[in-house]
Amino acid sequence: MTIDQDKLKLKIQELLGKEIIQYVLKGTGYCNNAYYVETSGGGKYIVKEELGDKKSSEQNDLVIEGRLIQKLSRLNLSVPLPKIVFVYENPKMYGYEYIQGETMKNLWGSLPDKDRVSIFRSLGKFHAEIGKKFTKEMAQESGIGINMSTDLHPELVERYKRLIIDDSIPKEYRDFVKHAKGIFDGTLDRVFFQFTHNDAHHENVLVQDKKISGIIDFGDAEYGEIAGEFYRYIIDYPDYFQHVISAYEEESGNKLSYERLVSIALLNGFGDIMKDYQKGGENRKKAERSIELYRTLLR
Repeated sequence: MTIDQDKLKLKIQELLGKEIIQYVLKGTGYCNNAYYVETSGGGKYIVKEELGDKKSSEQNDLVIEGRLIQKLSRLNLSVPLPKIVFVYENPKMYGYEYIQGETMKNLWGSLPDKDRVSIFRSLGKFHAEIGKKFTKEMAQESGIGINMSTDLHPELVERYKRLIIDDSIPKEYRDFVKHAKGIFDGTLDRVFFQFTHNDAHHENVLVQDKKISGIIDFGDAEYGEIAGEFYRYIIDYPDYFQHVISAYEEESGNKLSYERLVSIALLNGFGDIMKDYQKGGENRKKAERSIELYRTLLR
């Protein structure tokens, strides 16, 4: 359902139980709008509203996501989650108290090394905690997806098949990604399944005072293989992802396959690396550095 902005604002005001004094569209994504709202008395909130004409879909609608966050917030996790103040079904939306901080992506360049390590260890502990505390049965009751596959996502498989026969990509690079696929296929017996955020990249992690102030956006959360949780850390922060893994292993007791994690990261990122390569110039140099880094990680 889509309603006009005046009616939406009035509905949000009713749900908050306070007069709105500021109401700003903060961002529009493929699935949802996000509004920044201030109310009389100094309340500050973010409201996520499902788009009526979505360009794509997350796994969980906003009602499921909002209620899921409420359940997770009762588990006494070591990092903060959004404090949900309402969940509404028609139109689908939820609101939460505004979280102070900036995205990890924006702050990363200004953080000292010791704080980067500390943040990544906090993330590793978080992933272990939700795996231990939020069971498969709880996931089923919450209405989120249960994905017991050990294979790559079908879209990724199709992309891989196209890339390895693309003559514009150097044969040595195609051979290398085939090598990574072989590693991935050879580690199917070294997997762990648990509840996963499934989208905990650097734009969904908020940081304030050099600590995590909130982890947001559980729209793609599922019960699935843990390897899918970590590949973005490897792609975005190849010099620090080891700290997520080590903290996760210490907290969970699970011994992960390092090779499987790195190979799935390369398989997910190879298409973008090759796009850079084909642009030439500095982009090509960046792509070549990325491939050499993965060679080192998979050595």
